[in-house]
Amino acid sequence: MKSKITKSILDIVAVLLIFGLGQVIGGGISAVILIHNEGAHSTLFIALTLLTANVIAIVLLLFLRYLLTRSQWLERVDFIAEINPLRLRWSLAPMMMIATFAGAVSTGCLAQAWGVEDRLEETIQNLATNPIGILTIVFIGPLGEELIFRHAILGGMLRRGITPWIAILVSSILFGIIHLNPIQILFASALGIMLGILYTKSQSIVPSLIYHIINNGFAVAVILIEGKGEDPTTSLLETPPILYSVSIVAAAICIPIYIYYWRKPTLNSKPSTLNPQL
Repeated sequence: MKSKITKSILDIVAVLLIFGLGQVIGGGISAVILIHNEGAHSTLFIALTLLTANVIAIVLLLFLRYLLTRSQWLERVDFIAEINPLRLRWSLAPMMMIATFAGAVSTGCLAQAWGVEDRLEETIQNLATNPIGILTIVFIGPLGEELIFRHAILGGMLRRGITPWIAILVSSILFGIIHLNPIQILFASALGIMLGILYTKSQSIVPSLIYHIINNGFAVAVILIEGKGEDPTTSLLETPPILYSVSIVAAAICIPIYIYYWRKPTLNSKPSTLNPQL
């Protein structure tokens, strides 16, 4: 028991170091690209940084996994199974989309009622109007985050034999924290739980990646349509009582759906590569 926990912690530390290294290198590369461009727009710098950081983190993660599997620290993963779209329960897709939207409304209303600060509102708004920013937010970002937080961290803990719900909570909290924006931490952690359930029950990165892309795409679409970076519920909800009421109703919708999906049998055409206990 102690060994699998220790190894899981070391795995997580290694993956987060890779994530951080990707951010540092990405920022450096972006600075070099723009250093001769006098008055370079900060939005372009941020967009390039995020794009290169995610690409570098993905490459480093895959290279590290290759080295660790060769050294037998990690077992080999069936990547074909992990990217198999047939492992997504397509019949449940509409239900999970409703759960995703309800979860976003619930956590968004809570954050607004509590007066949680949004430190990146203007930055996200600007990125959502920049082609490189949109590419990063909607596609590259979700791919990098799913590989890091679902495949590497969550999947790594499951392969070590950590109890599924503990692995999901740990990976989700870390997923929320790395956003470094108070108003996003609550929502990202809640979204991470749903994405973690999708990954765990399907044993594939495809479902969580699809929903992550849809979620981010929806957020960008709202910003573009409204022409501002505010939460889409801002203009409709103003007082804490209303916010709390809507949050409770939305939670009452999404939580049972999460539980229903969790109770579904794990898709498994052969012995589990994630956790023999599932």
